Formats: sequence, structure tokens, C-alpha cells
Amino acid sequence: MKLGRQLKKISHRILDAANLLELARVGFRSEQVQPVAIPSWYRPTAGAALSSKLQSKVPLFLFCPWIPEHGDKLLGTLMGQQGYELAEFDAFLGIEKLNTRRSVARFARTNPAQYRRMILRRLIPLRKEIKGFIFTFDWAPAMRIIAQVCQELEIPTILIPHESVFVDREKYYWCSESNASVPVSDVVLGWGNLQKEIMVERGYDPHRFKVVGAPKFDAYHNIAPDLAREQFCRIFGLVPEKKIALFATQPLDSQLDVDTARVAQREAITDLLDYAEKHDLQMIVRLPPSNDDILGQDIRERIENAEYAAVDDASAYVLSAEEAIVQSDIVTSINSTMLFEGMLAGRLSFSMKYVDFEPFWQRAGIPSVSNKHELETFLNRFLHSEQLPESDGLAWAALAFGVGSFDGAAVQRISEYLRSIGQNQSVIDIGMSPKEKLFNKKPLDVVAIPSTRTVFNTVQRHIKPLLMARHVQSSRDVEASKLAAADLFFQWGVRDNEMRQRLRAQARQLGRPVIIVEDGFLRSVDIGLSGEPGLSVILDDVTAYYDATKVSRLERRLQEGPDLSTEEALRARQAIEKIVSARVSKYNAAPDFRLSVGRGESSKVLVVDQRFGDQSVESGMGSEESFILALKAALDENPNSDVIVKQHPDAINAGKSSYYSDERLADFMKTGRVFPVRTDINPYALFDLVDDVYVVTSGMGFEALMAGKRVHCFGMPFYAGWGLTEDHISLPGRRTRKRALEDVFHFSYIESSRYYDPEKKSVVEVEEIVDFLQETRNNELINI
Repeated sequence: MKLGRQLKKISHRILDAANLLELARVGFRSEQVQPVAIPSWYRPTAGAALSSKLQSKVPLFLFCPWIPEHGDKLLGTLMGQQGYELAEFDAFLGIEKLNTRRSVARFARTNPAQYRRMILRRLIPLRKEIKGFIFTFDWAPAMRIIAQVCQELEIPTILIPHESVFVDREKYYWCSESNASVPVSDVVLGWGNLQKEIMVERGYDPHRFKVVGAPKFDAYHNIAPDLAREQFCRIFGLVPEKKIALFATQPLDSQLDVDTARVAQREAITDLLDYAEKHDLQMIVRLPPSNDDILGQDIRERIENAEYAAVDDASAYVLSAEEAIVQSDIVTSINSTMLFEGMLAGRLSFSMKYVDFEPFWQRAGIPSVSNKHELETFLNRFLHSEQLPESDGLAWAALAFGVGSFDGAAVQRISEYLRSIGQNQSVIDIGMSPKEKLFNKKPLDVVAIPSTRTVFNTVQRHIKPLLMARHVQSSRDVEASKLAAADLFFQWGVRDNEMRQRLRAQARQLGRPVIIVEDGFLRSVDIGLSGEPGLSVILDDVTAYYDATKVSRLERRLQEGPDLSTEEALRARQAIEKIVSARVSKYNAAPDFRLSVGRGESSKVLVVDQRFGDQSVESGMGSEESFILALKAALDENPNSDVIVKQHPDAINAGKSSYYSDERLADFMKTGRVFPVRTDINPYALFDLVDDVYVVTSGMGFEALMAGKRVHCFGMPFYAGWGLTEDHISLPGRRTRKRALEDVFHFSYIESSRYYDPEKKSVVEVEEIVDFLQETRNNELINI
């Protein structure tokens, strides 16, 4: 036992040293804030087209134009409908140009605070003039920040995704820099069950997801070509009588390793070119709208010099994707959506799986080939048979990407929804803000907290599930792009320093709230300084729960919040009894035994020590003098009793100083009635000996209240001032409401706190963490 404690002390010092090294490496990086030049592409006021639509008084939805062939094309299908209008949010001049889009995207990533201010300037005058803002994606910073500003201004937001899953569902709808992966829009008008399943898994409210089908698939319902075959072939210099294979290229930069994928894609194109040349097949390579150099010089030159092949370049697409598909006999790609579009159009469609991944469209019945031999075998079998491969995957696809069928009515359903909003027949319910989600125990997407890797891997190992966040980002990161999507910023404690000042500045610039997080009341088995991960936290959006210098959220809820329902009061009472019965405390490594202390059968009172310099003492209106007053009061008010002084476990086990050090107790011990307890012991073993407990701000005072003891407070802890304690200081004009023990427990231990069970690997309720701590402690005691 003694050896174990010595080893833990060594581990404390190692952890402290590791944290210091990490701080030295990362530093606080207190940067000089430099003004950021406004880019030339920014338009600070509405242009003529938008101004005209604003004057028309027709219900108006804004959208931000981006890629003409993707989201803009989708939204174009919604224009010209009755009952509403769509207008371009014209904040970006020349946004139709690739270089401008890249510049906007880069500026939003690297200067998110300035970008937010630019968006605010444009949207504030429009917030009462529009019915909502429509997005086709809101995960990238350029769009995410617009959506967040809409949230700030209470502008309803609608997401109509222009794409579905490509390869890896974990990387679908995901920003590789900021880690945003959950829509922030108030409503999603999605393709089908697959999108809904993914987004709901990540925490999106299922009631806000409306399945409408895929607008891009509407075109293939009873599709017919616009051009005659001869006209189409003349455009590309091909022969009408010969079959045509369409290869749809992709950037493949967000789903796979880009270098590996590019090499594989070029190999696939080369093999198809070889086959086409050998078997009198013609081929069109359609390049992606992103204009990435997919082909490379050698392949491009080969195609340009070949009579059987052509390129449709994104810089000047000759035809729409639908026309290219319906005019072709074969549609292939690594994994483009055009594979499925080809299938819907009744064309031979197959994936050239030349890179290692699970071909997603295979579930829809689209076959795949992995090399040149498989390609030749497949095409030789089907090219001249005029018979498409049989598949039963369309039924699955109709639910995954549609409403159960591909009826060509997705655009109609979306238009009807927008019309109902425009004509006030329906109302978009504005979603919860991130702060509201936090305190209603709803999932969050990205949060920021100024922790080091060492801390994340030790004491905060469970912080992500405790905050119900998909991703936790260190706000020490100097890359602004890493913080652009943070829903909330978390600050550990309230003691001011350069790091916390920087965190609050970052949050202010991005318009994000700062939440104060502290170790919970049932933290762990061993003490925090041992490096053991915390299993609970308590949250507040004003200050730390123990800070009496301000009105915390906890104090406000106790002062102004509702009375508990009968069920809530009963649950609180039963949870209190469970904690007391289990003899569970904040830390639970201390042995539990009948303590022999003091003068035999003399009555006893308890005085509780705290770690010297603990912020809860200063913030709780305590001081060194408060501890002297508490000890003197214990002696004076109980002249025939022994006074037990419980020294703080951090002072006993971790080498920290405390307010009741041996030096400070020396004079009091001369009375013969003061008995320090220098060994670590379960608090309830001390409560067994006393009726009265004297504290300054210690949380052990609330545990004493739960155990039925009379508690005297010489500071102002969170549980003081509500009529439960003997208070020696007061807060004039505050904490005037009388609250029961169950009330204080409910608002602190249940409403404001979060608990995590590492065995269940899930967030749990307070009753469950009591079971875990009790069982774990008992098992550890058995193994000693």
C-alpha cells in the first residue's frame, strides 16, 4: 500500500513535467492581432439584381452560388416556381470563376473572424427581408460561417445536399481541416434514408431531416436526349454508328489518398483507352467541375491525337452531364455519382475499382472491375450482347437515395416545401444554438478547449464523450482553420492567464460562447493529480460553479429556476441516498475504516482543509483568515469536543501545500483538542464520528449535508446561502430563495453535470457512475 502511494507520487511529478514540456513546446502564442485586408472579390453592399428582387416583395430565399455544375445547377431547378423566389447572395464578385472560389475558401479558412464580420455586414440588413438561406453544403468554412451567422441573426437555414456518399461514409460531409461533419442548418431536405442515417448517427435531429429524393436524379425519369446522335458525335469528332464509353473523372481528394487515387484513375483511363483502340470503341473523358489536372500531359496528348477519344473539359463544358450520359452506351468511373445516373438512364454502368476501397455503388447493383484483365473480360461479355447485367439493387437504392422510387418529383417536393414557407403555411423552427444543445444534453459537432496532447491523453481522456462532441480541437492551435467550425469554446477554471485570455479573444472574434468546465463532484477513483482521467464534469456558461463573485448559471437556476417536480425530487432523494450508502465521494481511492482519533469517547466535530491557493477558495470569498476563523469557531462553539482537522488529499498524496499545514496547526494543537488526520481516508468515515462540519468552500461540505450533518460555511460555496447551512458571510440581495437539499443536488449533480462510464464507453446518469465508482473501488481494494 505504501509503495503504491510512493509510485503514484512519482507519477504525479512525471505528469507535471510532461505538461510543462508540452507547454514549453506549444507556448501560449499570444499573437499580435493584425488588421486583415479586405479582398477585392468582396462586395460590401447588395448589387442591382439582389436589390431588385428585394423590392419585388415576393417571398425570397438567398443562396450562395458556388460550383456552377453542382450546387448552382441544383438550385437552378428550383427557380421560376410560383410562390417564392431565389436570389444569389452576391457577397463574392466573380464567384463563378474557380480561382475566386479558391480564394474565398482560403480566406474563410485562414481568416474566419474577419470573414464572419464581412458576412455579418451583408446579412444584417437582409435578415428581415428574406425567408431563409439555402445551402447545398455547410461543412466547409466558407459556407459554415455563413450558416453560423444566419444562426446568430435567426435567419432560417435549409440544406439541400447536392451529393451523397462516395467512398467512405465517415468522410462523407466532412471537412478535413476543421473536422465539421454535422449540418448546422435548421432543416435538411435530403435524398433518402442513407443521408438521414449518417447525419442522425452524428447527432443531427431526425425530426429536422425531410426525405425528398435526389434532384439530380429527376432528369433521368423518362429521359430523352436533346441532340440527335449525329449532332452529339459531331461535337466531339466521333462516329455515330460506334458505341461510346463515358469516363467520369473525380478529384478524389476528400475520400482517398489523393496521390494514390490520381495514379489509379490515370491507370484506369489508360486501360480503357487501350481497350477502345483495340475493340473499335469510342471514349469521352469528362473532367471534374473542380478543373483539377486529372489526366496529366501524356494522357491528354494521347486523347487529343486519337480519332476515337475526346475530352469534355470543365473550363468549357460542351454539354450537361445528363446529355453526356444519355448519349453514351457505357458509363464508367472510379466511383462517381454518374455511375448511378448511367444506371438510371439504362446504360451499361460499372466502376473501375483501381484503388483499394469498398465500392459504394455496388450495393445498387453496379458491378466493378479492378484491373485491365477484368476490364477486358467484362466489356467483351457485355459490349456486343446489348443486354445489361441483371441487378436487384435498385430497390435498395430507391430507399437509400430516394423516397422509395425515382419518380422525378424531388424538385417538385422541394418547391412545395419552399412555397409553404414563403406563403407562411409552414414555419421553419429555428434549431437550438450550440449552447442550448450543450445544456439540453444534445450532441455537438466540434468544440475547442486549450489542452495539450499530454492532457488529452491523461486527465481529459474522456472529455469528448463528456461534452457529447464528435471532435475536440485544442484552441492552442495557431491555425485558424482548425477553429473555424468550433461550436463552443471551453475554458477549464476561472483563474486568469495569458492562455485563457487568448481563448476568450478567439471565441469573441468568432462569435462563439465560452463555457467554463470543471472536474465533477464524482470525479474518479484516484485524485486528479495522479493523471487518472476524469469521469465527470460540471458546466457553466457564466463562471465556475464555485465562483460566488458572480452569478453563475447554477446560482441563477437555484434562484430563478423552477420548483422540482415530484418525480425530480424523488429521483434526487434516491440518488443522494445511493451516494451516501455507497460512501462515494469526489475521489474514491481513500480507504474506508473506523478511525480512532482524539480523546476516546469525547464528542467530535470536523474541520475540512483545502489545497493552498485553490481557486474555489478565492472565488468562494474565502481566504487564509477564513480557515483560521473556521477552526477557532469549531473550538469555541464546541468547548467539550475534539476538533478533527481533515487535511486535503492533494497535500497528503501529491506533495501540495494546504491551509491547515502542520505549521499552521501547531499553536491550535496546544489546546489538546485539535487532532489532524494526516492519512487519506474516505470522507464518510469522518462523517461517522461527527455531527457538525466546518468548511470554507470545500465540496466535502455538500457531501456532509447529504450525510445529514450540520454544516458551517466560512466562505460562500455553491450550496451556501439557500438555508441549508450555517453561513458566516452573506451575499446581499442574492441567494434569497430557500432551497431543499434535493433542489441543490438536482441542479448541480444532475442538470449541470455529465458522467462517463469507461466500461460502457458511454455517457451515463449519476446513479450509474455511483455504481461504477463503488464497484471499481471495491475491486481495487480486493487486489491490494
